[in-house]
Amino acid sequence: MRTVKYLLLLITLITVVPIDTLSAIEPNQNETLDKIAVASEKTSINTQPTTLERTDMDEVANLLLAAFAALGTVLTWRAIRRETKQQQIKRTFQSKILSDLIRHMYRNKVCVCAVQQKLRDQGFDRYYPSEEHLLKLKLLPEDLRFDRFDNTPAFYDILHELELKFRNFNIEVDVSIEHLKLQNIGEETKIRDLEVLEFKSQLLTIDIINLMHTLGLPVLEESVHSGLERSPYVPAIKGAKEESELWRKFHPKIEAHYLESVRKFLVSKSERYMKLHPVDHPMISLSTGSGDERTRYFDDLLQLSDHLRRDIAGEYQKIHLIPFQ
Repeated sequence: MRTVKYLLLLITLITVVPIDTLSAIEPNQNETLDKIAVASEKTSINTQPTTLERTDMDEVANLLLAAFAALGTVLTWRAIRRETKQQQIKRTFQSKILSDLIRHMYRNKVCVCAVQQKLRDQGFDRYYPSEEHLLKLKLLPEDLRFDRFDNTPAFYDILHELELKFRNFNIEVDVSIEHLKLQNIGEETKIRDLEVLEFKSQLLTIDIINLMHTLGLPVLEESVHSGLERSPYVPAIKGAKEESELWRKFHPKIEAHYLESVRKFLVSKSERYMKLHPVDHPMISLSTGSGDERTRYFDDLLQLSDHLRRDIAGEYQKIHLIPFQ
């Protein structure tokens, strides 16, 4: 290796030093080459990477870091976009669950009023309704899939309380079924049981609407069907004083346009149901509630009396009564 180094230095010397100076080289070639080697080594110190070269390396490193940062930014953006999309799907799913519960509560009122009217006509002491009519009123908490909701501490208590109300409602359905099946239970008790179910259906509707408004979820309205006209929504009962009292009691924080969307949703569901199951006989005189604010939420605040009477008349035909033995 040392010989190669001497050879290279010699070639360099021959190239750089003029021919006429070669004769001045000392006779001791090894000593001369050693001196040249030392001088070359000193010169080689000056050939270390310059500041400019180091700067170039830094620039390459910075470019690589910038590339990795850009890649991280893109990956982060995609993750945020995917999470946002999932949240949008999640909110749509939540809206569908709660909107369908509002529809279910409305149908509960229709069914309870139809059962009560038919028993009044036929006699509470002579007949009892088939259990299927009341069992379908039930709400199964495990089917509500509250685990899909945003269970932050601010909303967990509300969701948990609503779930408990669903369970209590199911218990009251079971009690009403048992009382209606007993001939020795008085008519007054049976009517009270049905009115409790009607009132609780209204109360749960109010709770669900307030929950949706708190969560910022829209009511998913049914698409408009051709040939079906909607009556305009009147966001209050007659009389400003009564209006303000009911509004403050049921929905103190909800605006009129939000309740209007609830009404439009229920109207569209009612129209669709009647289109699929039309009433075959003329409209009969049916009550849509007991007449107080406990059971007239759908009538007075949501202005659904006409739809209720039509829907109750349609359900009245389907109620099957079983005679006591």
